Amino acid sequence: MSRRIVAAAVGAVTVVLVAAPTAAADVEVTNTETVQVYLNPDGGVDRARVYDQLDLTGTGSVDLSNPVTTDGLRNLDGFGDTDTEDGEAVLQTDVDGEQRRRTVSDFEGDLPLSVSVEYRLDGEVVDADEVVGESGELEVRYRVVNETGERREIEYDDGTGTTVTAEEEVYVPMVGTMTTTLPSSFTDVRSGEANMGGDGRGGTRLTYALTLFPPIGSAEQEFGYTAVIEDGIVPEATLSALPVSPLDSPTYATGVAGYQGGIESGIELTAGAQTIDENLLRLRDGAADLLGGLIQLRDGAQELSTGLSDRAAPGARDLADGLGGQLAPGARELRAGAQEFYQGVNGELAPGAQRLADGAGVLADGLSSRLVPGAGQLADGGAELAEGLQGRLAPGASQLADGASDAAAGAGQLAEGLETAGDRAPELIGGLEQVGSGLDRVDAGLTRLYDGIGGLPEQAQPLADGIDRLRAGIGAVDAEGTLLGGLEEIRVGLAERAVPALRQMADGVYHESDDRDEMGAYQRLGCAVLILQDLLERKDSGFDPVCYGDQHGAITAGRLLIKPEYDLITEQILGTLAEELDNGRGGLLELHDGLNTLESALTSDDGVLRGLVRLQCGLSNRSADVCDRDEPGLLQGLNLLDEGVGQLVSGVVGSVQGGIGEPDDTPADETLRGGVNGLSDGVDQIIAGGNALVAGLMQLTGGAHQLHDGNLRISDGAGQLAAGAAEAADGAGRIADGAGQLEDGAREAADGAGQISDGAGQLADGAGAAADGAGQIADGAGRLADGADEAAVGAGVLATGLEDAADGSVQIYDGLLQATQGAPQLVDGAERLSAEGTSQLVEAGQTTAADFGTRYALLEAGADRAKNEPLVNGAPDGATLKTAFTFEIPEVSGEGGRNLTRGVVALGVFAAAAAAATFVRSRRT
Repeated sequence: MSRRIVAAAVGAVTVVLVAAPTAAADVEVTNTETVQVYLNPDGGVDRARVYDQLDLTGTGSVDLSNPVTTDGLRNLDGFGDTDTEDGEAVLQTDVDGEQRRRTVSDFEGDLPLSVSVEYRLDGEVVDADEVVGESGELEVRYRVVNETGERREIEYDDGTGTTVTAEEEVYVPMVGTMTTTLPSSFTDVRSGEANMGGDGRGGTRLTYALTLFPPIGSAEQEFGYTAVIEDGIVPEATLSALPVSPLDSPTYATGVAGYQGGIESGIELTAGAQTIDENLLRLRDGAADLLGGLIQLRDGAQELSTGLSDRAAPGARDLADGLGGQLAPGARELRAGAQEFYQGVNGELAPGAQRLADGAGVLADGLSSRLVPGAGQLADGGAELAEGLQGRLAPGASQLADGASDAAAGAGQLAEGLETAGDRAPELIGGLEQVGSGLDRVDAGLTRLYDGIGGLPEQAQPLADGIDRLRAGIGAVDAEGTLLGGLEEIRVGLAERAVPALRQMADGVYHESDDRDEMGAYQRLGCAVLILQDLLERKDSGFDPVCYGDQHGAITAGRLLIKPEYDLITEQILGTLAEELDNGRGGLLELHDGLNTLESALTSDDGVLRGLVRLQCGLSNRSADVCDRDEPGLLQGLNLLDEGVGQLVSGVVGSVQGGIGEPDDTPADETLRGGVNGLSDGVDQIIAGGNALVAGLMQLTGGAHQLHDGNLRISDGAGQLAAGAAEAADGAGRIADGAGQLEDGAREAADGAGQISDGAGQLADGAGAAADGAGQIADGAGRLADGADEAAVGAGVLATGLEDAADGSVQIYDGLLQATQGAPQLVDGAERLSAEGTSQLVEAGQTTAADFGTRYALLEAGADRAKNEPLVNGAPDGATLKTAFTFEIPEVSGEGGRNLTRGVVALGVFAAAAAAATFVRSRRT
C-alpha cells in the first residue's frame, strides 16, 4: 500500500504528456502510470509492474477506455474484476466530486532506462553475493543509460538566415535520482558524484542527481562510491526517474533562454561580420585596381622622364644653341651687308650716274662676273632658308607647342585626379577608423556579455538559498523543531502509547478465554448472570465449566445440589441483579466497539498513523522504513532541483564564457574575442598603408603640378619659336625675291652695259630698284636676325621647361613608386583582415548560431517526444497522462535463510509477553 501511495506521489510531479479536452464536459481525467521495476543485483530486470491510476474530478457521466497491460491485471480498489475490452480497461460511471480507480498489472514493455552495476572488492570484479561477509575496500559503480534515442531530423538557423536540416540522436528527456544508504559498517565512504549525508542512525546516505538527456546532460551516466567494509553486504539502491519537457520546466528555463540568446547573438554576429567582410573584399578589389593604375602611371612617368631628360631637353638646348650661335649672327651679317649695299647704291650710284656711264664696261664685267652669280646664290640660299624655316622649323615648333599643350592638359588632369584621390584617401582611413571603433564597441559588448553571463550563479543564489531553507524546515525525523521531527513525535506517541492503551482497554472490556482470569469484563458479567440464573433455577447439573472453573466448580455445584430455598424478596433481588448485570453487558459492547473504532482510525490503511507515515514519506522517502525508496519525497526533489540548478548554471556560464574568450585571445584561439582582435590588427595595418598612400599621392600631386607648369612653358616657348620661324621664313622669302630681282637687274645691267648712255634713266631706275632690293634684303635679314634671336630665346625657354618637366617627371615617378609600394599593403591588409578577421568572425558567428541552434533544436525535439509519446500504455482520449519509473536494486546480505528462525524466535517472544501480561492481570485481580 505504501509503495503505491509513493508511486502516485511521484507521478503527480511528472511532466504532462497530453493536455487535451476532458472525457466529459464537466469531468477532468488524469491518468498516472507508475512502473515499478525490480532488478537483480547486477542491474538485470527481474520483474516489473505498472500501477495505473485514474483520477476523476467534477460532475457528470464518463465513458472511458484506458489502455492497460492485461497480464496479471488486478483491481486495487476492491475484490471485483476490472472490465477489459481489446486491451483497454472500460469504465462507465457517474462522478460527483472526486473518484479514483487503481489497477496493477505485469509490465512487459520496453523500459526507457537500463541499469548495470559492477562490484569490485579490493580491486577485483566480483558478484554481489561474493561481497557478503567479506572485509576490505568495496567499489560499486552504477551505469544508467537512456535507451530512448532515435535518429530524427532537426532544423536550425545556421546564422545566415538559412534553415539547415540535420539528422541527430533525439532522446525522450529523462531526469532521476539514485539513492542508497550505507550501514555504519561502511567507513571511509568516498564518491565524486554523490551528495552525502548521515541517515540519523550511523549510516551514510548517498544521493545522485541524474539529467539523462543531451545537450543539458548525457544519455549515459556512470557514478558510484568506494568504502571500507567489514562483514560486508550490498545495500539496496533505488532509482526514481520520470520524463520532463525542458521547454516547459521552470528548472531548465534559464538554460533554454541561454540557448535562445546564443542563437540570436550568433545570427547578429554573423550578419555584421558578413557585411564588414563584403566591404573589405570590395576595398581589396578597389585597392588592386588602384595598384594596377598606379603601376601604369609609374611606367608612363618613367618613360616621360626618360624622354624629357634624354631627348627633349638636350634637343631643345641644341636648337637654342644653333639658333643663337649660327643663324642669328649670319642674318645680322647679311643685314649689315645689305645695308652697306643700300647705302652704297643711294650714296654713290645716283650721284655717280655719270661715273656709271664711264664705268659701264667695268660694271658690266663686274655684274657679269660677280653680281649675277652672287645674286643667284643669294636667291638660292634665301629660297632654301625660307623652305627650311617653313617646312621644318615652323611645323616642328607648332607640333612641339601642341604636344606641350596636350602634355600640360594631361598633367593638369593627373594633378586633379591625384588631388581627388588624396581627398578620398582620408575618407577611406576615416572609414577604417570607424570600423576599428565599431570593433572596439563589439569587444566592449562581448565584455558585458562575459560579465553578465558570469553573474548567473549570483542571480541563482536566492533560489539555492530558498532550497536550503526548505530542506532545513523539512529536517529529519530525529531533528527537533522540524516538520519530520514533529511528525515523528506525533506518530511515535500514537503508535507506542495511545494504540497499546486502547488495545489494553478493549481487551479489558471484551476478551473471550477459557481462563476466568483472562476474561474481559463482558464475559465476567456473563458468567455472573449465568451463576445467578443457576441459583434462581436451583440447577443441579450441566454447569458451565468456563464460568465455574475447575477450582470452584465442585463447591458451587454442591451448594446448588442442596436446592436452597429463597424468600420472595431474596429471589426478587437476585432476579433484578441478574437482569441489571445482563443489561450492563450491552453498554460494555458499545464501549468495546468504540475502542476498536478508535484503534482502527489510528492503525488502519487509511488511518491517522498511516496518514502520518505517508506525510513523512511525501516529505522524505528516507524518513521511515516503510517508505518506498524508489519514490522521492519533497526533500529528494529539492536535492534534485538544487543539483540541476547548479549543473545548469555552471554549464551555461562555462559554455558561453568559453565561446567569448579572453581579452588577449588571437584568431588561433577560435573565440569571439580572438576574431575581434584579428580584425583590429588588420584595420591598423590598412590604416598604416592608407597613410603611406596619402603621402605618395601628395608627392604625385606636386610632381603633376610641376609637370603641368613645365609643359605650359614648353608650349609658350614652342609657340614663340613657331612665330619666329614663320617670320624668319617670310624674311628669307623676301631675301630670295630681292636676290632674284638683283640677279635680273644685274643681268639687265650686264646686257645693257652697251646701252648705258641710252638707258641712264634705266640705270637710275635699276639702281633704285637695287637700292630697294638691298633695303628689302636688309629688312629681311634684320627680321631673320630678330626671328633667330626670338627662336633662340624660345628654344632656351623650351629647354628650361623640358628640364623642369624632366625634374617633375622624376618626382612623379618617385611618388608613383612609393604609391605602388604602399598599395600592395592596402590589398594585403584588406585580404588579411578578411581572411584572419572578418572571415573567422563570420565562422565563429555561424559556429555559435549552429551550436546553440542544434542544442535548442534537440531540446525542442525531445520536448515533443516527451509530450506526444507515451512510454508505458497511454491515457484515455482527452485525459492528462503522467508517467514515472522506479528501479529497485535489492540488498544482498545473506539474511534470507535467517528470517524464518527470526520469525520463530519473534513468535516465542510474543507468547512470552502474552503470558507475562496474563500474570500481571491475575496479580491485579
